[in-house]
Amino acid sequence: MKSNQPQFLLFLVCLLQRSHHVHTQQLQTCTGPILRFPPPSKGQCLTSWADQRGEEKIYPEDFDGILNQVQIFQCPSRGKRVIISNGIPNHGVILKNPRGPCEVHWVVEVPLNPLVANERTEIPIRGMIAMAMNGVPAYGPQENDNNNAVEGTMGVQGARFWYGHAGPNSAWHVHNPKMGREVESHQNLLGYAMDGFPIYGHLDDDSVLDPCNGMYNDGNKYQYHVRTLDQVNDDLEYCNSNSPENNWNYILGCYHGSVNDTRIFDSTSYSLDDDCFIDGISDATESGAPTATDEIPAPTTETPETPSTASDVDIRPKRPNVIIMQPDDLPFYDAWGPPPNNPSTPNQNYDLPNYGLPHIESLRLNGLQMMQAYTTSPMCGTSRFSTITSRYPSRALSNEEGGDTPSNVIIPSTKLVGDDCVKDNLAVQFRDNGYRTAMIGKWHLSYIDKATYTYDSAVNTVKECGFDTVEGLYIENLAASDELNNYSDGTFSHNMEWITHEAIKVINENSEEPFFMYFNPTVPHRSNSISSALRDFSCKDTAAGTLATDPVIPGMTDDGDCTSYRQTIFDRAEEDDDLGAIWIDDSVGALLRSLEDMDALENTIFLFQADHGIDPKGALYEGGVRIPQFIHYPAVISAGMQFDSPVSVIDTGAAMLDFAGIIPSYEIDGLSWKEAISSNEDSRVNWEGRCLYFELNRDRAVRCGCNKYLSIFEQNERVSTTYKRGNQKALSTDELNLFDLCGGSKNYVTEIKGNNMEAENLIDGEASTALNFATLLDCHLERIEVADFSQCQLSSSGPDISEISASQLRTLNIFSFVSLMAMVYHLYFV
Repeated sequence: MKSNQPQFLLFLVCLLQRSHHVHTQQLQTCTGPILRFPPPSKGQCLTSWADQRGEEKIYPEDFDGILNQVQIFQCPSRGKRVIISNGIPNHGVILKNPRGPCEVHWVVEVPLNPLVANERTEIPIRGMIAMAMNGVPAYGPQENDNNNAVEGTMGVQGARFWYGHAGPNSAWHVHNPKMGREVESHQNLLGYAMDGFPIYGHLDDDSVLDPCNGMYNDGNKYQYHVRTLDQVNDDLEYCNSNSPENNWNYILGCYHGSVNDTRIFDSTSYSLDDDCFIDGISDATESGAPTATDEIPAPTTETPETPSTASDVDIRPKRPNVIIMQPDDLPFYDAWGPPPNNPSTPNQNYDLPNYGLPHIESLRLNGLQMMQAYTTSPMCGTSRFSTITSRYPSRALSNEEGGDTPSNVIIPSTKLVGDDCVKDNLAVQFRDNGYRTAMIGKWHLSYIDKATYTYDSAVNTVKECGFDTVEGLYIENLAASDELNNYSDGTFSHNMEWITHEAIKVINENSEEPFFMYFNPTVPHRSNSISSALRDFSCKDTAAGTLATDPVIPGMTDDGDCTSYRQTIFDRAEEDDDLGAIWIDDSVGALLRSLEDMDALENTIFLFQADHGIDPKGALYEGGVRIPQFIHYPAVISAGMQFDSPVSVIDTGAAMLDFAGIIPSYEIDGLSWKEAISSNEDSRVNWEGRCLYFELNRDRAVRCGCNKYLSIFEQNERVSTTYKRGNQKALSTDELNLFDLCGGSKNYVTEIKGNNMEAENLIDGEASTALNFATLLDCHLERIEVADFSQCQLSSSGPDISEISASQLRTLNIFSFVSLMAMVYHLYFV
């Protein structure tokens, strides 16, 4: 993510020095990172309104005594206008979602005497842009589903109305330009923008307004006016190219003042300055519609009752829930930025299903997309080992049993045994730090005896690895029809409804403890046909036995009719290859809906990643190790963010623990990207200098920057799937290979058609670079062998090998010239 606002870092430092305020966030929008203002803590909630969609609620009769409170102050010494409210509307509403509002402890400080800035700045696409006079925040013109919040015909509908709706965190807010008034005119003061300028009702002739919706009044003071729905062209795209002025300018088109001095605080730990006096108060009337007066009452010294210091209340941030979802063999669709196609199929297309994958796309577009994410090992079990441990699979204690150097990294020998199971993994770390832990779906990380297998014994085996809850368990891959066994006996197949239902039960637990969930769909893996699973089996057919009834899952089997729901998957698919992805997408949607219903969506990290690439699967080329990875975390990560530096599944756990404030009690290979995704240039530069390693069979590869080095241990298709797949895909399969993934430029090649950089081995002209990488890889292998978790670094100069020809280098397998490597290692790494 690039930033053109270097001053923002200094601004953050200043904010952090004030212990009682609520932090601002960055949001990636049309012009780059901008400030957004998340809500502070919540108070009482109108829980009696839950699940009452369509019900009309009259103010104040139906508000259960939780009534609107708002006061507005002028604070001259600091030049601030301070709005303190509980965020409860002061008028009747009609419920459009399953939540009622909660009190929110709003304190909004805006400039008292704002100045028109030389440059206009963009408002947030979503989130708070103004505070209405009744103390309810006004949000930007988009909803979380990217649709028009005011005039949209799809997705979230409750946002359209003048009275507003409750968001995922139950904070009541408005998007409609009436800003909480059923009737408004140009004379009505509706509220204050976050830059401090007042916002008035609409003008019949809006042509006098600038693109921000502003104008100078007769007193030569700047003010905004909202626009009616008829005055806004909602057929246009939201972004006006790269301009800060959006096209959906119902309340604001942009800020004409600065928001750098605007702050959000929590009223439970806020104290007014001594010179503050009431500037105006909104309408806390008992009627159904707002009738706020524009008159300002006489000054008074009344102040709200609040603790005098931040120490009077616990304002520690709530720890996030964490979901890691890792589907099995999911395609890397073209829309997600995959690596270039293989030379054997240069024009291959991986298009999203025509129906789309709206819920997975919501994770991507409303969160953070890792543009260069990798697995450590391109097979499902070995990749999962790295995800759950944050370690390379060659470090598995189970791999030490073979005694090979380098170890033979394959699924059957890469399991969680000993300390890897009972101590050194994410589930144990989360569990031991107060989290509920759950594993749902495919496991593939424990040894089982298929002859004596029982479902209950398998559940207990997985629970030993740190999980409180293990449900919907597929201990291994499903068996083919001619290979049935005591585990996979042919009575069940893929069942996304079953595992989704079990995951929702974890989300719906009434617990004060956050949860960590490892959620692994078996689809679209072809060990069993997806089409057959949908047609020939029911939702009741599970690995745990036959269920009494079909599971009821909002957004999937809403009415408990599995057969009818599954038919809709066929109806939406153009071909069988679409079935698994659509099934997964529905599951993602059901989880998101459950999180929203539980008021947990805002504070849940939903990390979605593939286990490996599939073209070619089981090979150390880019098509096998590059993966899609999306992170949705509304409380911290803004919509539309991208991070364009290499990251790995070993970093997944490191980052999740970092967000949870947990320091792992064991050594890991992964690094947290929590700080690197920020606008901090130094963090990104340091990250970009890191090297990533890849392992399968006894083959190894390493990528540093643009260069990638691949060593094939033995050119034998029976022992090296990389060699086998490379031959099939017309990729370089020499023993030692050097590739330039940037194609001579400074940027990773992303054009997918006919630009594969791993078809040509550059070792002939880059022998010195190749030996430098060989040295690096040998350093890494040595540290794996001795359980050293320090990072080997690539030498900037490299050894002098002018006397070694490329052909001689090619005849030297890296693992057979250890003495040469040891010498270079001591020269360049010690």
